[in-house]
Amino acid sequence: MSERNETEEHKTLSEEEVGRLNIGFIGAGKVGCSLGRYFAERGHEYGLCVKGYFSRSSKSTKDAAHFTKSQAYDNMKALIRECNVIFLTVPDGSIQDTWNQVKGYDIKGKTICHCSGAMSSLDAFEGIGETGAYGYSIHPLFAVSDKYNAYRELPGVFFTLEGGNILSGNAEKEHSPEFISLCRTMKSMGNPTRIIEAENKTTYHCAAAVASNLVCGLIDQSLQLMYRCGFSQNEAVKALAPILVGNMAHIADTDPTQSLTGPIERNDTITVQKHLQCLQSEDEKELYRILSRRLVRMAQSRHQDRDYAKMKEILADK
Repeated sequence: MSERNETEEHKTLSEEEVGRLNIGFIGAGKVGCSLGRYFAERGHEYGLCVKGYFSRSSKSTKDAAHFTKSQAYDNMKALIRECNVIFLTVPDGSIQDTWNQVKGYDIKGKTICHCSGAMSSLDAFEGIGETGAYGYSIHPLFAVSDKYNAYRELPGVFFTLEGGNILSGNAEKEHSPEFISLCRTMKSMGNPTRIIEAENKTTYHCAAAVASNLVCGLIDQSLQLMYRCGFSQNEAVKALAPILVGNMAHIADTDPTQSLTGPIERNDTITVQKHLQCLQSEDEKELYRILSRRLVRMAQSRHQDRDYAKMKEILADK
């Protein structure tokens, strides 16, 4: 199936065909609690009902149920029986083992979801076609860092969707009415969605990791340089905060190329040479060169009349 907006893919079903969503969570960690609270608060008016939680820890189960004003289930079977959409919000390494337990119950017609960014529904739910259930990965493009507060930041977050059942002899995927209803509900709640193919999941997750995780490494490098100038950690973080926030805001409004400033963009070879001289280790110099070479390509596309040959020579591998 080609990558298309969910509105185009789901327009054939009438509102009468879309049933009520009774959602259950197996796993009561950060993602499960955050999605559950968000769905409970924002999705109720659209017919979305968070039924409750089951996890190996009864305390975690009760805490999550209390947090979302839902039910704490003492066994997996009861939760599965009462829910038509079941989220496996366990660590990535436990998804397949949890699925092996879930598929032992009657799940025909049910929609089974996980929230891993890197794992496809095919990888997670082996043999799901034989159960009569539908399998999906539903990943919020957002770093869920806090169990009880991150839900407040979910409005407007982009969700990437993947999965569905392949119809025999047909290249198209069949989607459950519950999945279609969930897509519509998320759109109504203000969350854009996009369906991608299973083979693109790893590349998609790598993109997310670069934007979320690798950026942290670059900021840490910047902080280390600030410390050498005599800044304390607190001073350095506060000093850099406006430029970090401002730059991200500009990128979100336009794109990285149009937001680019600094010595690379203005072809200031003298300053770049000084930067390389002040860096103390070869690792620091290598990181600076690799990223700066990418910036040169971006700057060249923006200023096609400028000659960046000298800059490229300075940034070449040594």
